[in-house]
Amino acid sequence: MQGLCAPAAGVLVDRVGPRRVILGGVVLVGSAAVLAATIQAPWQLYLYTGVVSALGMVGLGWVPMGVLLARRFPVRRGRMVGIAFSGMGIGVLAVGPLAQWLVGAIGWRGASAALGVGALALLLPLVWLGTADAAALAPVRVSAAGPPDRAGDPTVSQVVRTRAFWSLFFAYFFTPLAVFPVATHSVAFAVDMGFSPMRAAWAFGLAGLMSTVGRVVFGMMADRVGGPTAATLSFGCTATGALAMIALEAWPHGAWLVAFALFFGLGFGARGPIITAMASERFGGRHFGAIYGVLNLGNGIGGALGPWFGGAVHDVTGSYRLAFVTAIACCGVGAACFWGARPRLDAREAAVLTRST
Repeated sequence: MQGLCAPAAGVLVDRVGPRRVILGGVVLVGSAAVLAATIQAPWQLYLYTGVVSALGMVGLGWVPMGVLLARRFPVRRGRMVGIAFSGMGIGVLAVGPLAQWLVGAIGWRGASAALGVGALALLLPLVWLGTADAAALAPVRVSAAGPPDRAGDPTVSQVVRTRAFWSLFFAYFFTPLAVFPVATHSVAFAVDMGFSPMRAAWAFGLAGLMSTVGRVVFGMMADRVGGPTAATLSFGCTATGALAMIALEAWPHGAWLVAFALFFGLGFGARGPIITAMASERFGGRHFGAIYGVLNLGNGIGGALGPWFGGAVHDVTGSYRLAFVTAIACCGVGAACFWGARPRLDAREAAVLTRST
């Protein structure tokens, strides 16, 4: 749902601004958690979590946030987007153990309702008072001699004919295939290996904390050495974390769980700020929201397949090993996609984008 709705969210951002879209996302996410406390049948789970909450996450997600940040920070964009999205890691650290504690104290229904009310109480005033729409990005003109300068205004129909767009699209597609077969099942896997649910939740929370560091570090690195290099190093961290989980299956020792949290956490979410910075530099303009929304479609498709694949592999084989190995392979493919989107343009791409000038 997030992937399918991301292009529409991008068009909406271009028309009404990111702030209104983010506020709508807050209302949907908080309301979905409250409604989830009333679930009595499977169809309600799919509706409240799979549809209403997913639509809210589109409003709170990469598209409106990325557009807002890209417009507000025209320089050192990788660093600024990385710092902003590092807050997600702190949230994972706080909410994982909190949710586990609430479930134990008041049950899953009470926990869901409490988290939903808390989200509405905290996020509505924060977004209302703390954000304001910035002016649209200066448009882009591309020359065959080098990176784009600011003069043209590329549209979706123009950028989909470029190599850079499809490289970023498939980078967004393979990133969740490298992450979610591991991340989604990490807590259940750790419990299967004999660790307590709370210890597994703390490991997941530690991974979230490390993602705070990783988003900032790799965002700054993208500004200094380029997005492809930063993305490749972050994928190396993700692959190392997945290898630690494979080792944990062979030798269930707490050290491997810590190694997973540290390395996997460093790479968790690091590619999003890099893609945001690279896409805004290449395709910035009045239509950037729509362009960025279409890019997020790739992320949504990969995000749908990744968790399902990990669970299906476990159900068929009784082990997550194949899923973790496949995730490592996707790290390599995803890194290659980033190199395909590096700033150097060929003459054909330049001709496509300069038609908008």
